Amino acid sequence: MQVPRVQVDSHVQSAMRLHLDLACVKLANTETKLNETQVKLNETEEKLEATRKVVEKLDTRIFTWRINNVSVFLRQARTGESNKMKESVPFYTDSTKNYGYKLKVRIYFGKISSHDNHLVVSVAVMKGEYDALLPWPIKNKVTVSLIDQQEDPVKQVNIAGVIIPDFKPEAFARPVEKENEGFRCFFISEEDLHFRRYLVEDTLFLQVKISPL
Repeated sequence: MQVPRVQVDSHVQSAMRLHLDLACVKLANTETKLNETQVKLNETEEKLEATRKVVEKLDTRIFTWRINNVSVFLRQARTGESNKMKESVPFYTDSTKNYGYKLKVRIYFGKISSHDNHLVVSVAVMKGEYDALLPWPIKNKVTVSLIDQQEDPVKQVNIAGVIIPDFKPEAFARPVEKENEGFRCFFISEEDLHFRRYLVEDTLFLQVKISPL
């Protein structure tokens, strides 16, 4: 028994429509699942980033050095009345427990090459009580900032120098003597000290942050 061509064509068209409808449904379901997966992936990335920031914040150590009577220091350095260098008190990278690497900040005032007088900032690693328990050389990132004392934090423009220990590993190796050679972070001219509010009421603030790489 032969099936009329009209019925065959109708059956083929109906089957094609059914298959296309099923394919569209599957495609829509797949797209929905992909969107849901993307949303979950974005949420996971946001949580990981938030966790990273929290961990980094917890691991970051901050030391702030207030330097008073800066004009006296600059005048004495210019005239040779006293040593051109000042040093901060030594501090440990974990200031909450007086533990970790022992560092200090130095500032030096003098000429750089043929330029006018500049204030030079450096960091030195010192021999500490806990050196035997610490991994060497130091692998933390060190950021030293000259704080702009603008009252509005949005308008502050700090001058910062970032030290990556790999640039000068010998400066961040375990000290054999009392201290290692210092690592220069940045320098600023005496004129630029007054360009913004870095020097207010004859006082400077330097801030050192020790954080993971």
